[in-house]
Amino acid sequence: MADTNYNELAARLTDPATQLPAPSAVLTGDAAAAEGRAFLLREYGSEEALQRALRPGRRRVGAPSGESPTVRARISDEDFAAFKILEERTGKKQSELVREAVHLLLAEHKIGA
Repeated sequence: MADTNYNELAARLTDPATQLPAPSAVLTGDAAAAEGRAFLLREYGSEEALQRALRPGRRRVGAPSGESPTVRARISDEDFAAFKILEERTGKKQSELVREAVHLLLAEHKIGA
């Protein structure tokens, strides 16, 4: 579909003169759910791959599954402004910077890995 002209396609699909085929074999309820699951299994190739794709939430940091511990803190407006500058300069997300900061602090105190 790399050559698809989306403007042309949108014009055709929104043109009231365009004939659409009559719906056939419309599934609802459990039948629709079963057909959708079968489609996903075909696309992902296995139940295991499908479960990995459907797992809600973010991946656990440093482990294959489960929720990661979360650390929360409040900081001053000045520190937050400096933190935003660091975020821009490094191109890292806040979560990456916080993980890095915790790691450095634990290493400084010879506690962490």
